[in-house]
Amino acid sequence: MMSRMTMTYPFNSFKFVLLKKAFLFFPVLFFFLGSTVSASVILIPMDAESQENHLKAYGITYWVLTKQQKVQWLLNYRGGSFLLPDGEVIRKECQIRGVSFEVLSDDKAEQLLDDISSPSQNQEAVILEKAPKIAVYTPKGNQPWDDAVTMVLTYAEIPYVTIYDEEVLDDKLALYDWLHLHHEDFTGQYGKFYGAYRAAPWYIQGKKEAEALTQRLG
Repeated sequence: MMSRMTMTYPFNSFKFVLLKKAFLFFPVLFFFLGSTVSASVILIPMDAESQENHLKAYGITYWVLTKQQKVQWLLNYRGGSFLLPDGEVIRKECQIRGVSFEVLSDDKAEQLLDDISSPSQNQEAVILEKAPKIAVYTPKGNQPWDDAVTMVLTYAEIPYVTIYDEEVLDDKLALYDWLHLHHEDFTGQYGKFYGAYRAAPWYIQGKKEAEALTQRLG
């Protein structure tokens, strides 16, 4: 009898260890399952009532695209809001840039997308997959505040390059996905600053440079 008890005791201890490990494993398993069930996305609202900084919100969206993450643009929904993948890094970046955001569960996001896709709604979800390479057609000497486009892009922290006549004539437009034109006329007349600043030294210098560029390019 003693020998039988001695032989079965290690086996019983082994079963106890297995049960103990199982009880430790199941809470971890349920934690990961719970994390999957409660997965979420970030909504960047663009309506006037909810968004504190619309331009920075566009910058956040562009920044997420540069991380090879997809974004959904919700046309006609709360001012054209954005759905971003959730993550602590993205939440923190929104906080740093002062961008308002809301966290939605996957279930709520799916319901929102279902509502948007309804034929009765004049709305649509457009998937954005690539951060476009942006160029602005503007004179080289211009400062960001000389043009509304460059000023907005700079404030929104959206990267861009400036190109002008040399790059256009050298077929460099093909390098970019998105081109903004400088806010000047193309009539061959002088720009909007001529009336007030034609005697200013900086305007006279810019005028000379523009005329010299025109002659050099024929």
